[in-house]
Amino acid sequence: MAKPRSGWAEAVSLGVMFPALVAGGYLLGKWIGPWLGMGEAAAIAGAVLGAVGAFLQLFHWAARKDVE
Repeated sequence: MAKPRSGWAEAVSLGVMFPALVAGGYLLGKWIGPWLGMGEAAAIAGAVLGAVGAFLQLFHWAARKDVE
């Protein structure tokens, strides 16, 4: 059984996760955009999808904390 993380460790992981997912989505969209012929629109769509993924992770974390 895994040891529960302290509050600051969870806060740091959430703080790193948000920009990492947004930046990762942007970079993936920037890389795939020319192949799809979408240009910069794919990068923006990737950043938006990254932000959506970050918020979903936040909601999942909050629901898990609510149960504890």
